[in-house]
Amino acid sequence: MESEARMKKVLDNMPILFFSLDENFKPLSWNYECERVLGFSLEEILNDKNFSFKNLIQVKGEGESSGFNPELLNSEFKNWELDLISKEGKSKLVSLSNISSEFPLFGSTNWFVGVDITRTKEIERELTSSLKELSDFQTALNAVSIVAITDRAGTIIYVNQNFCDISGYSRDELLGHNHRIINSGYHPKEFFVDLWKTIAKGKIWKGEIKNKAKDGRYYWVDTTISPILDDNGKPYQYLAIRNDITERKETEEKARHAENNLKILQDRMSPHFLFNTLSIIHSYLQTNPGLADSAILMLADNYRFLMDQANQQLVPFDIEWEFMENYLQLLKLRFSDFLEVESEKLGNFKQCQIPPLTLQPLVENSYIHGLRDRKGKGKISVKASIQDGKTLVTIRDNGKGLSDANIHSRSIANISERLKFYLYDSEVKIENHPEGGAIVTIGFKSAKN
Repeated sequence: MESEARMKKVLDNMPILFFSLDENFKPLSWNYECERVLGFSLEEILNDKNFSFKNLIQVKGEGESSGFNPELLNSEFKNWELDLISKEGKSKLVSLSNISSEFPLFGSTNWFVGVDITRTKEIERELTSSLKELSDFQTALNAVSIVAITDRAGTIIYVNQNFCDISGYSRDELLGHNHRIINSGYHPKEFFVDLWKTIAKGKIWKGEIKNKAKDGRYYWVDTTISPILDDNGKPYQYLAIRNDITERKETEEKARHAENNLKILQDRMSPHFLFNTLSIIHSYLQTNPGLADSAILMLADNYRFLMDQANQQLVPFDIEWEFMENYLQLLKLRFSDFLEVESEKLGNFKQCQIPPLTLQPLVENSYIHGLRDRKGKGKISVKASIQDGKTLVTIRDNGKGLSDANIHSRSIANISERLKFYLYDSEVKIENHPEGGAIVTIGFKSAKN
């Protein structure tokens, strides 16, 4: 008897529903978990002659099963999920199993154990709903955005189809690599250092990035990079969501280049240059009429180019070269006692195009920054060639050389931007020449479509 009392105490205090029913479904035994979940105490049940377990089973709508099964008292082991109504009228979902035995326990053979799974089911439904929302969000995101996930080291571990489409790389070509595979070289190293410092701290980074596709085409993306944090609050992955803004950026760049071109055009058509040149021509009319006539024609060609070609995005290289040579000769005409000029073009440039007002401003830059304040005779040398499909132009002066203050002049920065925008593999470099003076080197391949 003592062991039976101990066992009953254990069963009464188990954290699962444990009860027995008679053949009329009236509870005979009812532990504390039953009371906690369903709200009815054993004393209430025993004192209510009309109480039946069937009364706790929730009534379904018309045409639906009530959930009650007379097989509950069957001795064969079975499992059910029953919607029960608590004393407070709340619905409780219980996972129920019968452990009926032909050997009576505490005088009853119809015993049941159950677990309240109400909250578990709610969590499952919430999780299912959240997963559906997440799936819907992912579907919508993938439809309009370029998505990638990288690990802590920046190695790509996921890309969506939009990423493949815009970059031109297959998923297999991208996975396992980092984003240097699409680096355009447009942004300085410090740009990406700042990006990584931000996201490594667990902060979101936003900005616009110019990338390079597999076929050499450039494209712009509005980018948001969100760190994914581990349990310690440290980033272990990075989610990058991008949107293609190439068309907008190209429109902005074209507008900016058009504005810069207008400014350059205004500078080239400066009355100061015109009046000085006409003054020199006038002086030659008496001493060297032939030279004066040639100068007038060159000046006319210069202004004809400015009126007809300067507003174009690209012009034939030969036309731009001729404009630059005319300027050189007019410059020599003005400063014949103090300036020597030479130009040399090697190769066939018929298929080559270049943004207008590229070469002449660089020549003018060499004179202004290199030779104007130089004592003695100065020299400007311009050479152009084609090597391995790439056009190379060098402009050298024998002036005072460069100081940090004028290495990045406005003209050179503007020309560099325009070349990058319109031509493939372009570069502009200015440096001191080992033999004195400065040399500007520009290089580019074919024009972008």
